[in-house]
Amino acid sequence: MNDAVLTLENFSVSYEKKEVLHEISTAIRPNRITAIIGPSGCGKSTLLKSINRMLEEEGGVSCKGSIFLNGQDIRKMPVEELRRRVGMVFQTPAPFPMSIYKNMTYAPQYYGVGKKQELDRIVRENLEITGLYEEVKEELGKSALKLSGGQQQRLCIARALTAQPEILLLDEPCSALDVKSTQIIEDLLVQLKQRYTIVIVTHNLFQARRIADDCIFLLNGQLWEQGNTRELFEAPSRQETRDYLAGVYA
Repeated sequence: MNDAVLTLENFSVSYEKKEVLHEISTAIRPNRITAIIGPSGCGKSTLLKSINRMLEEEGGVSCKGSIFLNGQDIRKMPVEELRRRVGMVFQTPAPFPMSIYKNMTYAPQYYGVGKKQELDRIVRENLEITGLYEEVKEELGKSALKLSGGQQQRLCIARALTAQPEILLLDEPCSALDVKSTQIIEDLLVQLKQRYTIVIVTHNLFQARRIADDCIFLLNGQLWEQGNTRELFEAPSRQETRDYLAGVYA
């Protein structure tokens, strides 16, 4: 796919001698939300963590095949550059045990921003993007750990955006949140795709259908089916996909 921002070619992952992803080939288009769906243990999170080489932090892992970010082989890129360009938000909100302000300035300072005026601008701009600024503007010195779960997750998204990534990866970002917070996050992601390419792992099929433009269905470590979300849900081409959507697989 010529307009793809991210391309995987025959990408496989093994833990020790057990293969958990088998020759995944796909392309992620820019400024869209792509949902990775499939039953537990099918390799969704493994695939997501491969995209910014987070998987390398785990022992006993070997990878084959290639992943390209705008035509560049990610294995040939400095990992610091890759993780600046590909941000990640985890399942459980994980703010740093420091103030809201320091959470938001951590990445910009790491990448060389030193002027307080510029740091203040980055903090405000990204908190505003996530709708959090008005809620915390008087408490930027407060510990981020004192925010509610939904606020913490929005803070983590805002923090990821401070590095100005091209792609934002999210691993079950709403699984620990209530219905109201989930709706806020979903609305936010739909807005963010105007600026970023978003890849989300979700067990929530209703969520995938609500917000995703494209879907990738994994089963037993293989890419079983992919395509436009509406078409995949309404007219899947594989029986296994139909079975999963009908609740046959846990």
